[in-house]
Amino acid sequence: MLGKGGVGGGGGTKAPKPSFVSYVRPEEIHTDEKEVTEKEVTLHLLPGEQLLCEASTVLKYVQEDSCQRGVYGRLVCTDFKISFLGDEDSALDNGGEAQFKNKIIGVNDVPLHCVDQIYGVFDEKKKPLFGQLKKYPEKLVIHCKDLRVLHFCLRSSVA
Repeated sequence: MLGKGGVGGGGGTKAPKPSFVSYVRPEEIHTDEKEVTEKEVTLHLLPGEQLLCEASTVLKYVQEDSCQRGVYGRLVCTDFKISFLGDEDSALDNGGEAQFKNKIIGVNDVPLHCVDQIYGVFDEKKKPLFGQLKKYPEKLVIHCKDLRVLHFCLRSSVA
């Protein structure tokens, strides 16, 4: 009895098959960790969401009043959304209403399916943007399907 399939027996027993099967490849786990360390903590990516491009030192115009003032930050585009990460996030977010915040889309996020048209401003002329650009626009205007219009200045020195 002790010789068959026991702990000390050399009787050619097979190892049991693992009961857990992971559908996440190890390289996916390491890239997610890398993305988190490369970006600021304020950029919240969904599982599988990838960073496509980013522009630093962008001025987002505030549409609250008629004057041209804004907030500096980064404009980030992923395969799911366009996000503005402002330097003054505390001024833009209401910390007291944290329980009512959307967990996926923030105040300064626009899902790509919500973008209606993107315009670039070249020498005070607004042109729709398609495909590759020969030169970068001075300003970026994003018209959303939910009737929001977002204005960004891409030049580092704003007149």
